[in-house]
Amino acid sequence: MKVKSLFNPRPLDIKDKKNAKIAFIFCVVGILAFFLQLFYFLVRYEGIDDWLVVLIFWIVFIMPGYIADAMMVIVGGGAPLDGGKIAKDGRRLFGSGKTKRGFFLGPFFGAVIALIIHGILFWQWESIIVLTISFTENLDIYYHFYENNAEKLIRDLSLFLLGNPSGDTTFLGFLKLIPRVFLCSYGAAFGDLFGSWAKRRKNIGSGQPFWIVDQIDFLGGCLLFAGWFVFIPPATYTIHVLIMLLIITPSLTVIANSISYLVGRKSVPW
Repeated sequence: MKVKSLFNPRPLDIKDKKNAKIAFIFCVVGILAFFLQLFYFLVRYEGIDDWLVVLIFWIVFIMPGYIADAMMVIVGGGAPLDGGKIAKDGRRLFGSGKTKRGFFLGPFFGAVIALIIHGILFWQWESIIVLTISFTENLDIYYHFYENNAEKLIRDLSLFLLGNPSGDTTFLGFLKLIPRVFLCSYGAAFGDLFGSWAKRRKNIGSGQPFWIVDQIDFLGGCLLFAGWFVFIPPATYTIHVLIMLLIITPSLTVIANSISYLVGRKSVPW
């Protein structure tokens, strides 16, 4: 019996190859912007430590959305979410690519996985505090941005890692985090759904790129649904976290889709 190779993607036609080049450019620009922000921190704050905190905040906040976006591809399939309905413009509402299973189960599993990771952070919070204080006792670390204020840094870490600025690691504190994680996860799904709806209105076929929108629609949903949990009131690093979200998300989205294409989960690498 012949076994199909895992890396056996569909051949691309001329138009697809052109779009694949654009996707490659997105990746390169995003990666360069990522290192440009790193360079800015090295010059402006004379060290990488503050940039690492921004990176941690970025990862922890957007984590449910990224996992949900991946899980929608993994568990997707089956009946389309729009039931085949046609909108007033004569085009599908969302298209066959958006399924009930992917839309409802993908974000659910994404939120559950994210909560397990957050649970580990809750469990290790005391160790995180000790490590943070040891860092701020060194005048060369966090001096330029947080002015060696361990309490302020711990507050912002607690806001992103625990979901509250008070360092509440009780079961009640964990329960308060659940809405943020689920809203971020399902925000990604609704953002992706909006992108699909916009593509149908522009008469862009399924599998064809809708540049910019395809890359940041789920991010917009995450920020709209859950951003106010961490950005209102703002943490010290709010603007830098937002910049990192906007410059890295598009390129990582394309990279993830390219990997999905290579393993046969997507028909195109974008």
